[in-house]
Amino acid sequence: AKVGWGAECQEYAAVIKAETGLLGPNPAARLKLKWTRIPSAMKHYAKMVSAYIPGAALMAGINEGRPKNREGQIKLTVAATSERTLDLIMKTPRMTLYTLAVYLPIALPIGAEATLHANLAAEITNRIAEATTAQCSLANNTLSTFNNRRYKNEMPISCYQVLAQDCTPELKFMVLLKKDPASEQQHITVKLADMDVDLYPRDSQVQMRINGQEVPTTSLPYQHPSGSITIGQKGDGLSLNAASHGLHEVYFDKNTWKVQVVDWMKGQTCGICGKGDGEVRQEYRTPSGRLTKNALSFAHSWVLPAESCRDANQCHIKQESVKLERQMILDGQQSKCYSVDPVLRCLPGCYPLRTTSVSVGFHCIPTDSNMNRSAGLSS
Repeated sequence: AKVGWGAECQEYAAVIKAETGLLGPNPAARLKLKWTRIPSAMKHYAKMVSAYIPGAALMAGINEGRPKNREGQIKLTVAATSERTLDLIMKTPRMTLYTLAVYLPIALPIGAEATLHANLAAEITNRIAEATTAQCSLANNTLSTFNNRRYKNEMPISCYQVLAQDCTPELKFMVLLKKDPASEQQHITVKLADMDVDLYPRDSQVQMRINGQEVPTTSLPYQHPSGSITIGQKGDGLSLNAASHGLHEVYFDKNTWKVQVVDWMKGQTCGICGKGDGEVRQEYRTPSGRLTKNALSFAHSWVLPAESCRDANQCHIKQESVKLERQMILDGQQSKCYSVDPVLRCLPGCYPLRTTSVSVGFHCIPTDSNMNRSAGLSS
């Protein structure tokens, strides 16, 4: 995992890497922290702390060496020499600390060939991967974005909203959210590779369709022929994993959902979950690239519009800029004003079942101006 901070998250950077393998004949795990540039204040405090380490290590019975280690990195290696003993080795640029045969109160799951149990290794790898993901979730009708910005999401009935999608030219995945017109419960659709996965509640269970075909939960876990997508039961819901496509997990149950993208997708997503780039002040960015301060306008901008009113179960709204109905006089001139951001409106021939108030800004031009609306908004 790579961590960046400072101006535009580019000024300073550090890389954290975890791996498993063998140290001699013994199974081992290693955690490596490597940095290219860190703040001078951090270096100052690190030097102060390092001055106390030798004395503390001596009191704790930890051995210390002074070999010349690589600059700009710290390595921690843990080797299981038996089911109940560990060797610990930590290398810093200035010293090496190690202690051998540390006794454990519990036995490690080490087989006859001294390899870690596969399930344990997989669990460790998964925990490390999960710690570096960006998560968007819903709890108590409050949506938390990848950047942990919270707001109430008011959804129109039957209309898809883009929760999160890969906004690079590759478009590896898209996660859509919809409110069912009958039950008003939320459904999720995940589009990736050659498949559409629909997750939705029915009675007291969570059901699933793949490419329109219902898949009974009794047949789970499901694995895509490529092996890159898996779907299984998790707690009271269903969990989809597709890390190679950028989705660490999409979880859905009757009351909540969460979307986690892998570390390398941070800053490359868009939708109502945001970009996951740490720029909280620029969270509410619409599909046009415009930044809005209003959470509701932001959420509505990611609604996928419909085309007709023919199907009663489909979305019946579209996005359009609206003209302010009352006459405005600005700088002594009669002016016509249009909303800066488009708002959701019923399609021609459709009638609203409910309404909600949205705060939007307006751009005004003189009434007798020949400037068209789009030119006025871009000026």
